[in-house]
Amino acid sequence: MKKENLNIYYDTETDILEIQIGEPIESYFDEIDDDLFEGHNEKTEELTGYKIFNFTKRGFKKIRIPLPAGIEIKNI
Repeated sequence: MKKENLNIYYDTETDILEIQIGEPIESYFDEIDDDLFEGHNEKTEELTGYKIFNFTKRGFKKIRIPLPAGIEIKNI
């Protein structure tokens, strides 16, 4: 897996947290748990990110996101 940036966005109006792997690309999303969606590149099926709906309403309950090995999280 090539090195990709991990971008995290939160929309306060819709209460959606989005975790994007790499540059934005056309993706489809499948629900893998309640309000947790996994995105895949429409052409290559490669993982492109996650969306968590009702993020703050979950009350910081356990959210398990299976990030691929090789993703490096840094504090900028």
